Amino acid sequence: MTIIEVMFAIVILSGVMLALSRFGQSFTRASRNAAYLTIASDLATARIEAVRGHPAYGTLVATFDNTTETSATAGANPPMTGYEGYTRVTRAARTTNDSTDFVTVSVTVSSAELAKPVAKTTIIAAFP
Repeated sequence: MTIIEVMFAIVILSGVMLALSRFGQSFTRASRNAAYLTIASDLATARIEAVRGHPAYGTLVATFDNTTETSATAGANPPMTGYEGYTRVTRAARTTNDSTDFVTVSVTVSSAELAKPVAKTTIIAAFP
């Protein structure tokens, strides 16, 4: 091979290696963001399940509305131990009229690592 062929091969190989390194960085960032989103989603889902399991329908709003929890919150339900940097806010509102009675529960989990907070909502109906 001549020196020119070797130089072309090195240029092509350098371009490929540069593209692979950019892909690796993007893949790592996307994987990390997916992990943060998964944790936030799990924390929100766990809180909604705790609210659904509350034994007294009449006290749902009084118990859960406008509550904020972090990993340092004692008595967080469910606990957030090991999830430093995440904040979970629960809102509950009851809607009643002649034909309906239900509680809307919204849980929002935020963190500095998340581009936007993760929010989950459920509706719990009163049963006679």
